[in-house]
Amino acid sequence: MTPSLTKIGMMLSLLGLFLSGLETASAGAQEQGKLSEFKDDAYAYRFLYPTGWKLESLPDGEKNPAMRVRLQGPGASSFVVVVEKTGQPLSKLEFQADPQAKKRVETMMRQTLEQTYRAISKNLGALSMKTGERLNLTDDSGVKFYLATLNQMKTGSPVVLAGTHVFPFSKDYSLNFIMTALHRGDPQEAQILTAVFNSFRLVDSSPAPPK
Repeated sequence: MTPSLTKIGMMLSLLGLFLSGLETASAGAQEQGKLSEFKDDAYAYRFLYPTGWKLESLPDGEKNPAMRVRLQGPGASSFVVVVEKTGQPLSKLEFQADPQAKKRVETMMRQTLEQTYRAISKNLGALSMKTGERLNLTDDSGVKFYLATLNQMKTGSPVVLAGTHVFPFSKDYSLNFIMTALHRGDPQEAQILTAVFNSFRLVDSSPAPPK
């Protein structure tokens, strides 16, 4: 089980959302105090977000079947959930019995960075992409990993692209929770974005993504 090249096309659909957000998003005051929970019963995941943010649930459809949810935050930040049908369910027993399991996840992380994140960076027009943390978060619920990159732009603030990627055991799909945001050095904004990102998890899973 490795990320397929079709994921590039899915992730590139994020670019239009982000670039349009740069033109229209306002960094003005928003209702940050109250939190709402989004829960997707079909794919068994959830996350929290400030009530004042704009959230759109996008059920499977012909136009963009991969995109499930779109969340618009402050200052052109955005979160999306992309569901990729893998067609190759992996059982927990099969994975745990694989002596190369750890190496297998490392390969998946490397391929996702090279095939997906670099493609997005290029289409953003970034001058360079620096890889930050790469964490293997695999647990009893599935194969999981976290990736973060910083993209230097020709003008303006760098762009952060980070994601939690989950391959639930015995399921024929992966879940990709992707955050795109300007790295503007605002501690309050960074705290809010981090809290939303870290709240993503499978419904029956307790371990949280990295802080």
